[in-house]
Amino acid sequence: MILTANNPPLKQQMTDFKVYRRVIGGVLAGYLMASLGAEAQSLPGKIPLPPRRPADLGSSATVPEAAPAAVQLAKPAPAKPAPSDLSPDELLVAVNEQLTALKQFSAKFSQISSNGQQVTGKLTVLRPGRLRFDYNPPSAITIIADGSQVAVMDSRLGTQDVYSIGLTPLKFLLGSSIDLARDFKITEVGTEGDKVTVYGDDSSTFGGTSHVSLGFDAKTLLLKQWNVTDPQGYEVQVVLTNIDTRHEPDPMLFVIPVRPELRNKN
Repeated sequence: MILTANNPPLKQQMTDFKVYRRVIGGVLAGYLMASLGAEAQSLPGKIPLPPRRPADLGSSATVPEAAPAAVQLAKPAPAKPAPSDLSPDELLVAVNEQLTALKQFSAKFSQISSNGQQVTGKLTVLRPGRLRFDYNPPSAITIIADGSQVAVMDSRLGTQDVYSIGLTPLKFLLGSSIDLARDFKITEVGTEGDKVTVYGDDSSTFGGTSHVSLGFDAKTLLLKQWNVTDPQGYEVQVVLTNIDTRHEPDPMLFVIPVRPELRNKN
């Protein structure tokens, strides 16, 4: 992420996420027992045979088996195609749906600039509209989006600069519904290895057109990183780790202070 402003100190500071089925077989054991009556055993001589079976009785009657009850199995839901099987247009639709469904998340981030400088911190998002970057020391920067504007605060310099969300590349994270083709001019969508990448140009950022690429996990389409190259060619890459999508953040994190009490971190 990069915000570009005319304040040189600020510009310098901005560089600083089987069920096991158990089958239990029942075993039925049937026992067939025959006994002779004590009376028959005690009779002398031949034991009389039973009377001849009448011919008209035919064969032994057989108890018909009950017809098995019809079992209606629920049809399994059709499996979603893997992102690698989707066309670029279908892939962009799937990415938009995933981003729109992601109402909240927090993550650790690592920000790497084209000059080799690296800073870290925590990103918190509560859509629509709210976002917060807390940079780890020695950086003194905090960035808060409250739904309509973005404030960049530097506790070391004691400054607070406020911009419209629409003027920053942050807007792709913050809409109530997300349509990347609305926010950027999409130039390419593709899958390579374990990553889906969307490339686009943003002409509404400070000073001209910025080039943006967004990286998503190829299986879950969860946002994992983005790169922004500003009109002057300065590039920033942000990589997300330890992504938590379950816990809702405190809405008070996204309140921009009117008169911030800035603490010197030196």
